[in-house]
Amino acid sequence: MASKPSLSFYTNIPTPYQLSFFNELSKLFDLTVIYYSNTENNREWKFDLNVEYRTVVLNNNFIAKIIQKKVIDFHFSWQIFKLAWNDKSDYFIIGGSYWIPNAAIALTFNKIKRKKIAYFSEPLFEVRNKVKYAIKWLLLRILQFNCNAIFCVSKQAAVSFENFGVKLPKFIIPYNIDSKLFLQLNSIKLEEFKSKYKSANEKIILSSGSLIERKGMDVLINAVKEIDDPDLRLIIIGGGPDEQKLKDLCADDHRIIFAGFQSPDHIPCFFGIADIFAFASRYDGWAVVINEAIAANVPIISSNAVGAAKELITHPDLGLLCKSGDVQEFKNAMVSLLSNENKRIDIKKHSQKLVPLISSDYNANYVYDIFTRLLA
Repeated sequence: MASKPSLSFYTNIPTPYQLSFFNELSKLFDLTVIYYSNTENNREWKFDLNVEYRTVVLNNNFIAKIIQKKVIDFHFSWQIFKLAWNDKSDYFIIGGSYWIPNAAIALTFNKIKRKKIAYFSEPLFEVRNKVKYAIKWLLLRILQFNCNAIFCVSKQAAVSFENFGVKLPKFIIPYNIDSKLFLQLNSIKLEEFKSKYKSANEKIILSSGSLIERKGMDVLINAVKEIDDPDLRLIIIGGGPDEQKLKDLCADDHRIIFAGFQSPDHIPCFFGIADIFAFASRYDGWAVVINEAIAANVPIISSNAVGAAKELITHPDLGLLCKSGDVQEFKNAMVSLLSNENKRIDIKKHSQKLVPLISSDYNANYVYDIFTRLLA
């Protein structure tokens, strides 16, 4: 049997949304994952990195620690120079902001070694100021010069690179998950969740995300407060600095439940008891929670400012999109789905065709095909 080609994947920190992707990539490549740090200031995730593939965790130097007080995802390690230069992999995927030292050094060193390199990215932020546009355009030449391709999490991301004159081949590789986790639920654990959150005939609207202004939990809370249905429950998964403010917004509406930060192994059971998944983020480049709802076969109501929703929910048969920040639209969408079981069943049926697109095994095989055939 022929040996597997080698791949190094450079990325900011371990996240629950990468682990299944890395597991699938390791089945096809001799994989090494290089993390720029073990965590960032706004993250609560903690992981055991005892995995089947090699991992390296770098340490930020004093320069990075100073800058991180203003820019959380700025990473610079003295180790990056030796590590990137000595990296013998056949193929490279580089993540993290293209202008931070770790990414720029990894890109440049492996270009010198004439390796196949793809940059992995969410959409670039728009810049209207001409001077700032020119600076960003110049910085993006780092990618134009060093990379063979851009792996974009969405079509919107691909367009954003085109708008800054990056003419490299672009492939859509969305953030992805192990979709099987949302179908193969532990029946005993699921019953425990039902007894705690859905003991009678409650209709559950689930949302998941950090409790910060950008995630729009206030929009969902205000929408639910306007719905006169004693059997309705809004369960919010997540923690964050706005928790008390959001609880105050609920006032005495006991239908709204804050479940707090949850470990990844609990998330599928929350989806398992949900009738609807609602996500009112004011902006998300992708949002893996949309993947999770699709995998769990739960009808989706989402803001139109969410990359995954715009990319995947292209017809009302696949879910409902609402204007970002519009409480009335979210209320109407909730009432529409809550009162129409046939509509929910129809959405669940049609959205199943989206499952392969958000699954790690599908996307890992696509990456293998890109490197070994399309970029060969």
